[in-house]
Amino acid sequence: MPVTTGEDFRVDTGPDRALLAASVAFAAAAGLGSAVAIRDDLPGEPLGMTVPLSVPAGLAVGWGAAVAAPWPMPAAALLAAARAQRAGPSAATGALCAGIGLGCIAGTLVEPVTRRPRTWSPLTRLAITVNLAASAALVAAGWRHFTAARR
Repeated sequence: MPVTTGEDFRVDTGPDRALLAASVAFAAAAGLGSAVAIRDDLPGEPLGMTVPLSVPAGLAVGWGAAVAAPWPMPAAALLAAARAQRAGPSAATGALCAGIGLGCIAGTLVEPVTRRPRTWSPLTRLAITVNLAASAALVAAGWRHFTAARR
């Protein structure tokens, strides 16, 4: 029976479907969060900072909302993941997606609404949960993509 060494294994450099799926889930979570933020009037107030805009206007200009990532974040994740489908693993793409996911987790945690669970409607609870889960999935897929590219 032949002996197999580590040199015999190749890293798959094809499309990264996990990264694409995570970025699509992240974008969907941002969409859900945006709808909930508009419905429940939840403005983005990271660390207590506010802007004099309505929730829909804040979302439109890329400020985000209490339970929704600013639209440039999911847009960048989607673009990076789509590019990775053609170009193969890239450390920069993996780091970007992982960083976006970590940024969204941090952003969610610094929102005042996140620290007031008794004020959450069922939809707000859902939006926060889905947002954190999708962000964690993006971090994991981005990190996996990053490490695959570094091999």
